Amino acid sequence: FIIPSSTSTTLSSPPSPTLICTPSSTDNRKRTSCHKSLTSSTRILHQLRGGAPPPSYYETNPNYSNQGGPTLGDLEHNNNGFRYPPNPSPPSSAFSFHPKSTASKPPPITTLLSNYSTNLKAFSPTIFYTTASSILLFLLWNLFPPQSTFSKRILQTHFVCSHHNIFTKHRWDAAVLSALSHTSFRHLMVNLYGFLTFGPSVKRILDGGNLGLWAFVALSALFGSLSFLLLDRYTHGGAGSCIGLSGVTLALLAFDSLVYPSKELRLFVSFIPVQLPAYYLLMGLVGWSVLGVLGMMNGGGGNVAHSTHLGGLVFGAVFYEAFSRGYVRIWKYRLRKFYFRSKRG
Repeated sequence: FIIPSSTSTTLSSPPSPTLICTPSSTDNRKRTSCHKSLTSSTRILHQLRGGAPPPSYYETNPNYSNQGGPTLGDLEHNNNGFRYPPNPSPPSSAFSFHPKSTASKPPPITTLLSNYSTNLKAFSPTIFYTTASSILLFLLWNLFPPQSTFSKRILQTHFVCSHHNIFTKHRWDAAVLSALSHTSFRHLMVNLYGFLTFGPSVKRILDGGNLGLWAFVALSALFGSLSFLLLDRYTHGGAGSCIGLSGVTLALLAFDSLVYPSKELRLFVSFIPVQLPAYYLLMGLVGWSVLGVLGMMNGGGGNVAHSTHLGGLVFGAVFYEAFSRGYVRIWKYRLRKFYFRSKRG
């Protein structure tokens, strides 16, 4: 009996023309030996699914060897239409847990912070020490109350920008060191986020002109403090004070936005993410600071030092113009020349 190609599912090539056994054999001994020789074949083709019941004898294909691969009947038996590899295991769930997985675990948070601080210090000591000093001063402001001796003698005298500290007591260092002071966690995080975002970008730009980032940070802090002291006479009669890295951060933002005006920046406005080009953000911040200063002159403005923000933005824009026109390198050369002349004299 020959299996038709339409019903056989295990024949991978045309059947051999050699007839091994047929039902017409008359010799019982030959039929018995033939039956024994086909035992392995009948084990492979033990059931024809989707067809008639199997006959007693088959004509096997000598070119076909079953290595454990599936047949159409096996696919039908799995009831899902998927072809599995030889001797397949039951399909596992996509969310199955493998406790002996070779996937590596993330390093501890202390290791991440250590690596980040090490790389940041190697990349820019100015960014590293400014960030570390801001965090340290934030902890000191919250550990020592305003009535404590340490706060009165150290924090409130050298790390607060005010007319009393700078012009009355001549604590000139407070004009720069006040930029490192933060008393609220939100104020610290917002300023450090902007500082760590724009600081590396500005550093790479200044490196191209052989300029250090430390000078930009110190001058922007000084310019922001002077802007506050100048406008504070008209807003609070010289009785106000300010702290924070906002002037430096906005100076970095203004400089970077003028170098890359089309850079897409993302910010959150009342927890709503907003993405827009850097130049548009710069113009919006300038307008917001101007309106804030006008409001402070009319007795409003709240606790935000809009004059410091405006001073930082103006400094960043002016520094960009001087840097792009080559004036900064000329001023640097003249200062170095004056320094060496004074040292020789």
